[in-house]
This record gives sequence, C-alpha cells and structure tokens, in this order.
Amino acid sequence: MISVIVIGRNEGERLRACLESVQSALHALVYETIYVDSRSTDGSVPLARALGARCFVLEAEETTAGLARSAGAKEAKGDTLLFLDGDMRLCPGFMEKALEAMATRRYDGVCGQREDEYCRDGRIVSRSVNYFGCDAERLAPEFGGAICLRADALVRCGGWAEDTVACEEAELHARLLAAGCRVGELPVPMIVHTDAVRDGRGVVGVLFSRRRLGEGQAFRCALARGAGHAYLRRERMKFLFYALDWLCLALLAVLGAACLPCACFIQAAQFGALLARRRARGFVTQKLFFFAFPAGLLTYRRRSRAYTAVA
Repeated sequence: MISVIVIGRNEGERLRACLESVQSALHALVYETIYVDSRSTDGSVPLARALGARCFVLEAEETTAGLARSAGAKEAKGDTLLFLDGDMRLCPGFMEKALEAMATRRYDGVCGQREDEYCRDGRIVSRSVNYFGCDAERLAPEFGGAICLRADALVRCGGWAEDTVACEEAELHARLLAAGCRVGELPVPMIVHTDAVRDGRGVVGVLFSRRRLGEGQAFRCALARGAGHAYLRRERMKFLFYALDWLCLALLAVLGAACLPCACFIQAAQFGALLARRRARGFVTQKLFFFAFPAGLLTYRRRSRAYTAVA
C-alpha cells in the first residue's frame, strides 16, 4: 500500500487542490492519505478530513517540515511513502512509473520533474518548468519536499531531521546515501508547486531567510545523528567554497590590500567553476551561505515531537 503524507499550514484552497490531485492520480491504486498540520487557523484540518485524510496536528509552537513529515511517517501503514507539501499537486501517471522503477531498478526512492508556479496577488506571474533540470533518468543529485521512499529505507537511514527549519531534504539525502540507498530521478512530471513571490524582504530577510538558516541547522542535525561527514560529502563544493571565502577574509585581514589580487583570483575561480556546472547564479547564493551558515549553526534547537490525532 502507498501512504501519501501531506504536510501544511494555512494552505487553504491549495490544500484542497493537493488532496484532490492525489485522489485523481491514485484512484486505481491502493493508498491512504495522511495530513499533518502545523497549527493552521484556516480550517485546513476539517477540509482534509472531509477529503478522506487521517489528520494529525503538531503540538510544537514553532514547527518544521521535517517534524511534520516524521510524524506522518510514524503513522503510515504503507510500505511505500509519498511525501507532498500542501501547496503541491500530484501529476497523473507519476506514481505508476515510480513503483515500476523501484521494482525493476532497485531504487529505494524516486522523484520526478517539478514545475513551479510563482504567484502574486493570486495570479501566476511566472513559471519554472522542470525545476531540477531532469531530462533523462539518473541517480538524483538532489530532491525537494516531494519524494517517494520505501518505508524500510527511511527507517534504515534514521528518518527525517525534525529540528531544522529548512534543508531537511538535503540532510536526509546525505543519510540515505551514507546508508547505501539509491534515489532515482525520472524524466516524468511529478508535481506542480505553487509558490508566492517574495517581495520586499530587505537585506536581512535575504541573508537570514529560513532557507539560509536551514543550511547551518541541517548540518547540526547531521552532526547530532553522526552523519556530518555524509552531509559534508554531499555538499562538498559548497563547503570548499566556504573554506576558500574564509581564506580570502583571513588573508585580507593579515596582509591587507597586498592580498587583494589573490582574493579576486579565488573568487573568479569559484565563479568559473559554477559557470562550468551551469550554476552561475549559485555564486550569489554561495556568498549568502557564507553569512547565514554560522547563524544557522547558532540558531539550531530541538523541538517537541508531540502531535495529536484528530478524531
């Protein structure tokens, strides 16, 4: 059986669209739907119950996606777990292809193509088709919140990190790889993700967003689970550049302007390496990582694992 685990907070009509897409896409398969709510105030839980989901509510004041997914996995009855966020719509036909790939190619998990819709004031203003750039079947270099996993593989690697505000997918992927699990990526549409355009965040909001802080917190989670080396190996280029940035800063502090040409060369080499990997925009992201990673390490804290079933 497939256990579809949907998480959300105040998703409104997007949650309805998510759950109805699951019903439409999986009507020919045996499945259950579990909805884990992060203390919504908009009637999400009654809506999910009306659409046939078993519902649970987290008790922590400040929740995380990993905390919600972990609770859903504990309540799941299926041997295959499909994780979705409440702002995602499942594409028809993906699950059949995923089950076939897992059965015939010894994958412990499978993801597919993701399309993003960016909205402002309820209108779609732009799209990103095939967000992860998957045009041929491959071992997944990364995955987001939409992922299909064997239940035993999730248990074997230790489950979702529950205490990081973001980047829990990267941390889980590192532990899956360390446990010898194989996650495949198929050139098949999997989900359509609806996201809001984030206007007016300011410098502080950009530097220390949940996503940025989550990178440091995810590393702390990996260290706490004895998988720090696996996380470093998965994110090796990011941490190599991080070390080089600190080297530049140290040289400039000690040698002053005399080291400026060397520092510029190191930065140019970083940009060239990212450009060769078709990730030139990642150069700016790498600089944000330099500031936010230490802040993430410092803001890491454990959260309550308690949750309540909704009768």
